[in-house]
Amino acid sequence: MANYRKKQRNQNSTPDIEYRINDEIGAPQMRVIDNDGKMLGVMTRRAALDLAAEKVMDLVEINPKATPVVVKMVDYNKFKYQLTKASVKQKVKEEKALRASVRVSQSDLAVKANQASGFLEKGHKVKLQVQMRGREKAYPEVAQEIMGLFLSLLTAEYILDSETKLTGDSVFAFLKPKK
Repeated sequence: MANYRKKQRNQNSTPDIEYRINDEIGAPQMRVIDNDGKMLGVMTRRAALDLAAEKVMDLVEINPKATPVVVKMVDYNKFKYQLTKASVKQKVKEEKALRASVRVSQSDLAVKANQASGFLEKGHKVKLQVQMRGREKAYPEVAQEIMGLFLSLLTAEYILDSETKLTGDSVFAFLKPKK
Protein backbone atom coordinates (compact mmCIF):
# COMPACT_ATOMS: atom_id res chain seq x y z
CA MET A 1 0.00 0.00 0.00
CA ALA A 2 1.21 3.45 -0.82
CA ASN A 3 1.48 6.10 1.85
CA TYR A 4 -0.50 9.12 0.69
CA ARG A 5 0.29 11.35 3.63
CA LYS A 6 2.19 14.48 2.88
CA LYS A 7 5.71 14.61 4.17
CA GLN A 8 5.85 16.90 7.20
CA ARG A 9 8.64 19.42 7.21
CA ASN A 10 10.79 20.30 10.15
CA GLN A 11 9.59 23.68 11.41
CA ASN A 12 13.10 24.92 12.15
CA SER A 13 14.53 23.99 8.75
CA THR A 14 15.63 26.58 6.23
CA PRO A 15 13.39 27.34 3.28
CA ASP A 16 13.70 25.07 0.23
CA ILE A 17 15.91 27.53 -1.65
CA GLU A 18 19.34 26.10 -2.34
CA TYR A 19 22.05 28.74 -2.44
CA ARG A 20 25.29 28.14 -4.33
CA ILE A 21 28.38 29.33 -2.49
CA ASN A 22 31.99 30.09 -3.39
CA ASP A 23 33.34 27.64 -6.03
CA GLU A 24 29.86 26.31 -6.82
CA ILE A 25 29.04 29.61 -8.55
CA GLY A 26 29.97 29.11 -12.20
CA ALA A 27 29.30 32.57 -13.65
CA PRO A 28 32.37 34.29 -15.19
CA GLN A 29 31.15 37.77 -14.16
CA MET A 30 29.28 38.66 -10.97
CA ARG A 31 27.86 41.74 -9.28
CA VAL A 32 29.24 41.72 -5.72
CA ILE A 33 27.46 43.16 -2.69
CA ASP A 34 29.19 43.32 0.69
CA ASN A 35 27.73 42.30 4.06
CA ASP A 36 26.29 45.79 4.69
CA GLY A 37 24.45 45.84 1.34
CA LYS A 38 26.93 48.22 -0.32
CA MET A 39 27.63 47.55 -4.01
CA LEU A 40 31.26 46.63 -4.70
CA GLY A 41 30.77 46.43 -8.48
CA VAL A 42 30.98 43.86 -11.26
CA MET A 43 34.00 41.55 -10.95
CA THR A 44 35.39 38.43 -12.48
CA ARG A 45 34.80 35.18 -10.64
CA ARG A 46 38.43 34.87 -9.54
CA ALA A 47 38.63 38.48 -8.28
CA ALA A 48 35.42 38.08 -6.27
CA LEU A 49 36.59 34.80 -4.70
CA ASP A 50 39.96 36.36 -3.81
CA LEU A 51 38.26 39.39 -2.23
CA ALA A 52 35.95 37.11 -0.19
CA ALA A 53 38.89 34.98 0.97
CA GLU A 54 40.78 38.13 1.97
CA LYS A 55 37.86 39.26 4.17
CA VAL A 56 37.24 35.70 5.48
CA MET A 57 33.73 35.62 4.03
CA ASP A 58 31.76 33.42 1.66
CA LEU A 59 30.18 34.38 -1.66
CA VAL A 60 26.50 33.43 -1.74
CA GLU A 61 24.59 33.54 -5.02
CA ILE A 62 21.50 35.66 -4.31
CA ASN A 63 20.03 36.09 -7.81
CA PRO A 64 21.25 33.53 -10.37
CA LYS A 65 18.88 34.79 -13.10
CA ALA A 66 20.26 38.34 -13.22
CA THR A 67 22.88 39.39 -15.74
CA PRO A 68 25.52 39.41 -14.31
CA VAL A 69 24.74 37.06 -11.39
CA VAL A 70 24.27 38.84 -8.04
CA VAL A 71 26.35 37.51 -5.15
CA LYS A 72 26.61 38.67 -1.58
CA MET A 73 29.70 38.47 0.59
CA VAL A 74 28.57 37.05 3.97
CA ASP A 75 29.39 34.44 6.57
CA TYR A 76 27.37 31.49 5.20
CA ASN A 77 26.51 29.94 8.57
CA LYS A 78 25.21 33.26 9.86
CA PHE A 79 23.25 33.71 6.61
CA LYS A 80 21.53 30.32 7.03
CA TYR A 81 20.73 31.13 10.66
CA GLN A 82 19.11 34.42 9.65
CA LEU A 83 16.95 32.56 7.10
CA THR A 84 15.70 30.05 9.68
CA LYS A 85 15.01 32.85 12.14
CA ALA A 86 12.98 34.74 9.53
CA SER A 87 10.97 31.63 8.59
CA VAL A 88 10.13 30.97 12.26
CA LYS A 89 8.94 34.57 12.71
CA GLN A 90 6.54 34.20 9.80
CA LYS A 91 4.90 31.17 11.39
CA VAL A 92 4.21 32.97 14.67
CA LYS A 93 1.44 35.09 13.18
CA GLU A 94 -1.09 32.30 12.77
CA GLU A 95 -4.74 32.54 13.72
CA LYS A 96 -6.01 29.84 16.05
CA ALA A 97 -9.70 28.94 16.22
CA LEU A 98 -11.60 27.58 19.21
CA ARG A 99 -15.20 26.40 18.98
CA ALA A 100 -17.77 25.67 21.68
CA SER A 101 -21.47 24.98 21.72
CA VAL A 102 -24.25 26.55 23.75
CA ARG A 103 -24.50 23.38 25.87
CA VAL A 104 -20.81 23.38 26.89
CA SER A 105 -20.08 22.62 30.53
CA GLN A 106 -18.32 25.06 32.83
CA SER A 107 -15.18 22.90 33.10
CA ASP A 108 -14.91 22.39 29.32
CA LEU A 109 -15.22 26.14 28.84
CA ALA A 110 -12.42 26.68 31.36
CA VAL A 111 -10.18 24.24 29.46
CA LYS A 112 -10.83 26.08 26.19
CA ALA A 113 -10.16 29.41 27.90
CA ASN A 114 -6.79 28.07 29.11
CA GLN A 115 -5.99 27.00 25.54
CA ALA A 116 -6.90 30.44 24.23
CA SER A 117 -4.77 32.11 26.92
CA GLY A 118 -1.81 29.95 25.90
CA PHE A 119 -2.24 30.90 22.25
CA LEU A 120 -2.46 34.60 23.12
CA GLU A 121 0.67 34.42 25.27
CA LYS A 122 2.56 32.87 22.34
CA GLY A 123 1.51 35.78 20.13
CA HIS A 124 -1.21 34.10 18.05
CA LYS A 125 -4.52 35.68 17.12
CA VAL A 126 -7.53 33.73 18.39
CA LYS A 127 -10.97 33.31 16.84
CA LEU A 128 -13.64 32.22 19.32
CA GLN A 129 -16.88 30.71 18.07
CA VAL A 130 -19.99 29.64 19.96
CA GLN A 131 -22.09 27.44 17.67
CA MET A 132 -25.89 27.06 17.89
CA ARG A 133 -27.86 24.15 16.42
CA GLY A 134 -31.52 23.48 15.85
CA ARG A 135 -33.81 25.19 18.35
CA GLU A 136 -30.84 26.86 20.05
CA LYS A 137 -30.89 29.39 17.21
CA ALA A 138 -34.10 30.85 18.67
CA TYR A 139 -32.12 32.04 21.73
CA PRO A 140 -28.99 33.87 20.51
CA GLU A 141 -28.74 35.71 23.84
CA VAL A 142 -27.68 32.40 25.45
CA ALA A 143 -24.77 32.17 22.99
CA GLN A 144 -23.86 35.78 23.81
CA GLU A 145 -23.81 34.87 27.54
CA ILE A 146 -21.55 31.87 26.86
CA MET A 147 -19.20 34.12 24.88
CA GLY A 148 -19.13 36.65 27.74
CA LEU A 149 -18.36 33.87 30.22
CA PHE A 150 -15.66 32.56 27.90
CA LEU A 151 -14.02 36.00 27.70
CA SER A 152 -14.19 36.43 31.48
CA LEU A 153 -12.33 33.11 31.99
CA LEU A 154 -9.32 34.19 29.91
CA THR A 155 -6.19 34.78 31.99
CA ALA A 156 -3.96 36.29 29.27
CA GLU A 157 -4.15 39.97 28.41
CA TYR A 158 -5.84 40.52 25.07
CA ILE A 159 -7.42 43.12 22.85
CA LEU A 160 -10.85 42.43 21.43
CA ASP A 161 -10.24 42.91 17.69
CA SER A 162 -13.95 43.47 17.06
CA GLU A 163 -17.09 43.27 19.15
CA THR A 164 -18.76 39.87 19.40
CA LYS A 165 -20.86 39.32 16.28
CA LEU A 166 -23.86 37.13 15.67
CA THR A 167 -23.71 35.75 12.15
CA GLY A 168 -26.01 32.95 11.08
CA ASP A 169 -25.87 30.20 13.65
CA SER A 170 -22.70 31.35 15.47
CA VAL A 171 -21.38 34.09 17.72
CA PHE A 172 -17.80 35.15 16.91
CA ALA A 173 -15.12 37.10 18.72
CA PHE A 174 -11.63 37.86 17.41
CA LEU A 175 -8.84 38.43 19.93
CA LYS A 176 -5.27 39.52 19.51
CA PRO A 177 -2.50 39.59 22.12
CA LYS A 178 -1.75 42.77 24.02
CA LYS A 179 1.78 43.89 23.26
